[in-house]
Amino acid sequence: MTLNKFHQNKNDLERLKEISDKISKEYGCKIIIRPEQKLGNSHKKYQAFLAQNSYRKEIENKLEFLMNHSHTWEDFKTKARALNLKVDDTKKYTTYLLEGSEQTKKIRDRSLKNDKFLKENLKERIEKNTIGYSVDEVVKLWKDKESIQEKGQEKEIEILLEHWQVTKETEKDLVVTIDTAFDNEATIKIPARCVDKLENGHYKIFIKKGDRFSYIDKRSPANHKIMVGATVAKNLQRQSGNIPLYSDNVNIKLKQVFHEFDFLISQGLGFDRSFETIGEELKATYQETQHQLDKLDTKILEYVETTKTLPYEDTSIRDTIKN
Repeated sequence: MTLNKFHQNKNDLERLKEISDKISKEYGCKIIIRPEQKLGNSHKKYQAFLAQNSYRKEIENKLEFLMNHSHTWEDFKTKARALNLKVDDTKKYTTYLLEGSEQTKKIRDRSLKNDKFLKENLKERIEKNTIGYSVDEVVKLWKDKESIQEKGQEKEIEILLEHWQVTKETEKDLVVTIDTAFDNEATIKIPARCVDKLENGHYKIFIKKGDRFSYIDKRSPANHKIMVGATVAKNLQRQSGNIPLYSDNVNIKLKQVFHEFDFLISQGLGFDRSFETIGEELKATYQETQHQLDKLDTKILEYVETTKTLPYEDTSIRDTIKN
């Protein structure tokens, strides 16, 4: 007896249920059948939610930027307009509207739930600035900031999970058992917002290299360990042979090249040096794509050669690759 308060959360309860079911099965006792659960969310729904609500974060980012690059309240409003942020302070509450976004209703400064974005606090902060920026300079600085942020943003890894890799599906997550080093097994939970269930019963998961997944080592159940997203992707690839897709690959470059083509055409520009430059980029990107496909072909052939003599309970993967 320690007289300390006993702490238990939902995850602990789920683990105890799993242990109880395992012991009951070993001794032939009755196992309580729980209703089958389905994922209550999905990656597709989550991305749609982010798209509809991302304007709040963008408004906060622009306010933070403008409060450091304005010298009067009127100057602040002028520069906000140049960044497509409409500021209305003619009524009781100051409101913001991010023009050209999913935002349909103005948002009050108080709704941002940060006192530094209240009008009186913004004005007080702006008055402390000593360096003056022109509107053009502010626009350029903001675009540079966005570009750096986009390049540094961590990209998602898309992985195909086959139904036999999934231990259990619940409302909140997908329970997956994967092989780790030294023939160990690790059971991790992938949040429903990172999963799309396909019509054929398989799953697509979307994780990032730096995502952290807690798991229990079966050899030492008392120890909780951490596996990062990059390791999860590698282990799942080794287990099924399905190669993860990294969204920061040449596919992005192709989209950027075609976007530049569309822009030049929309401006009514002729086939001058601009088109030649983009054409050279397109050719280089095509060659890089071809190089990646050649490497993929080599890996597939190596995989088939090393695994074709191994016994498989489920030969569908091997047969698919061979064909």
